[in-house]
Amino acid sequence: MNLIAIAVADYCGFILLLAMLISSRIRMSDKLTEYKIFSAIGILSAVACVVDFLMFYSDGKDGVLFYIINLLGNTYCFIANPIFAIGWCMFTELKLYKSETRIKERYKYLMIPGIILIVICIINLFYPVVFYIDENNIYHRLPLSYFYYIVATAYMLYSAVVVNVYEKRFGKVRFFPLPLMLGPIALGCLVQNIFYGISLIWVSLAVGITSIYMSIQNEFSYLDTLTGLYNRAYLYYVLNAFTRDTNSTLGGIMIDMDYFKNINDTYGHTSGDKALTDVAWVLTIAKPDKAIAIRFAGDEFILLMKDANEDELKKAILNVKKELAKFNDTENRPYKLSLSMGYSLYDHKNDDMDSFFRHMDEMMYEEKEQTHSARE
Repeated sequence: MNLIAIAVADYCGFILLLAMLISSRIRMSDKLTEYKIFSAIGILSAVACVVDFLMFYSDGKDGVLFYIINLLGNTYCFIANPIFAIGWCMFTELKLYKSETRIKERYKYLMIPGIILIVICIINLFYPVVFYIDENNIYHRLPLSYFYYIVATAYMLYSAVVVNVYEKRFGKVRFFPLPLMLGPIALGCLVQNIFYGISLIWVSLAVGITSIYMSIQNEFSYLDTLTGLYNRAYLYYVLNAFTRDTNSTLGGIMIDMDYFKNINDTYGHTSGDKALTDVAWVLTIAKPDKAIAIRFAGDEFILLMKDANEDELKKAILNVKKELAKFNDTENRPYKLSLSMGYSLYDHKNDDMDSFFRHMDEMMYEEKEQTHSARE
């Protein structure tokens, strides 16, 4: 056992997590359940880094105090394994689907393996089945301990499946580099299980969590805080990249909410905000995989599609209208959502960004006038 190496690894992990946890961005986002969970697993891992060093330091030393530290420290780390894995899965699903109802429905079953392992670990304090501390205060793991790594791995793989399923339906997830999370963890677990007496799991978790955190920081600057869609800054970022690629085409759909002022005046601004998030959800469901949904300003939204043609844009508009009608029929809202839409294709030879947006605007306002005329 190389105590200095363990101390350095755990210290690095603790400092990484501590720096992340005191970040104002994370604290400002604590109102969202997903970031409460993210902060919780960060705290869990930071404590584990400290406990990990203490139990290795106590291993083999005489005295009741060192025995208690060794026993309780290992118990904490084994319990923290499934808690971290479940918390990570919950964070992933909330990050993608923004649905606490989905979490409640799924995790009353998905948490069962983790809960069983936690109960077994508590039993282990009295009847060793996972690990034991011998008369010389030396830690020994038992065969059942490997199930903790197997179950934790299963949870992490489940989170990868969740991301994969989401991407197949809604398109690529940006600012969520799952390999940078799972890669260090997998490597750390593998090395620790092969080489007895070293500790890399918690520093690996710290590296993985920090990687995700850095991506979240990048995403914050490009996200609309109300709807969760990309904001105007991200729109300009995408357009700037597109203008340099003269071999590609760009399609856009300008979307404006009808009667948004009436919703605010009749039902209040809270309902108005809810209506905006409802539109964002409809666009997320309805848009093609390659489209990016952006909140442009106020009650205006844009769908951008690289390498699109006119038929794809028309099909996307029809799909939005279909999902909007379904939403109005199935959701119990005091208002009915209505959208006016106009599309445009960017031609590198004949267009600039002003003409691209102007054409979308003109088509959108034509549809809006028809909607208002029909209502009158």
